[in-house]
Amino acid sequence: MFGYIWRQLFQRKVRTLLSMLGVAVSVAGIVALISVAHGMRSSLDSYMVESGASLIVFSRDAAGLEYSMIAPEEIEKIKQFDGVEDVSRSTFTMLKSPLLGPTHKPYALIFVFGRFPDERIMQRYAAMLKRGRLPKERHEIMVGLTVADYAGMKIGDKLPLFRREHLGIKEYEIVGVFHSPIRWENGGLVVHGDVVMQETGKPVSLLFLYTRASAREAVQAAVSGTFNHLDAVTPPQFTSRFATQMEVIDDFIMLVTVIAMILGVLGVLNTMMMSVSERTREIGMLRALGWSRGLIIKAIMTEGVLLSLVGGIFGLGIGYVGTEILIAVFPGGWLDALYEPSTFLFGGGVALTVGVLAAVYPAVRAANLRPVEALRYE
Repeated sequence: MFGYIWRQLFQRKVRTLLSMLGVAVSVAGIVALISVAHGMRSSLDSYMVESGASLIVFSRDAAGLEYSMIAPEEIEKIKQFDGVEDVSRSTFTMLKSPLLGPTHKPYALIFVFGRFPDERIMQRYAAMLKRGRLPKERHEIMVGLTVADYAGMKIGDKLPLFRREHLGIKEYEIVGVFHSPIRWENGGLVVHGDVVMQETGKPVSLLFLYTRASAREAVQAAVSGTFNHLDAVTPPQFTSRFATQMEVIDDFIMLVTVIAMILGVLGVLNTMMMSVSERTREIGMLRALGWSRGLIIKAIMTEGVLLSLVGGIFGLGIGYVGTEILIAVFPGGWLDALYEPSTFLFGGGVALTVGVLAAVYPAVRAANLRPVEALRYE
């Protein structure tokens, strides 16, 4: 029976290949989306863990980090908590289409990290320096390797980033180039925290707290108990704290999965219906030769599932290669991907489901053909 099924699949090669391609594209899109979403979560987790901080403090009710605000007096009070060894402030903003480098090449979107030279979080970059040194003054900046290579920037180059007269700085001097293990961080700039706060008009967004190991839980409770609008979590807990934002991504992936499955089912269903219609007399002959309805259903179902699974296997490969190409060409290195076995199993499951759903009706229709009428079919 399997030899018969395989011959039927490739009897009309163009139609079969087009159906497989439809399934492959659907599965590839699902693999790419899930891998990039997992990569985003993983890179954010890694970024927070690599800070070395014991706790991260932010606004409890903030919908996103851009809305988190911590007042200077609150920071000073936190510094006085028993067990707190060091506090590093952090703030950030984004610049759209800045002109970078000696040729003033436009950059799609760049992340600007506000850091303070004398604080511990800045020392994290010391081990990542490729060239130059850490910035010390308000007019000095450090750039990620992706940005530097893209715009051909070197130590000593000047950048007119914000163009704000009230900052008293017309140009910023590049004093260092860093290479972070976090892909998207290499597409950013490190600027003095005071400059970023003046530019955005907002106070500190995050605090990285370094505590004695034995005092971490006590400090965590003290922050939450003292300030109604602040929360303190460990770095591994940080991403899950913003689970609502991540759930939006999950919902979007599920929506795309449903749409991809519908398109895949329609494509395979069309192929299987045409195949059954064209083989009506052949199916009637098989029935006359003793094939049962169950065997006909099994053959047609296997044909549809096999068609979809082969397309799905190609889709898994296309999804991986396509994601890597997308990451390579996406400006700024903002995208990252994490390929987990569960992602490929899910993609294969989608292909299998498409094959089963698309083959049910054609299989039942073929099994219900009356041998005598089928043999008369022209």
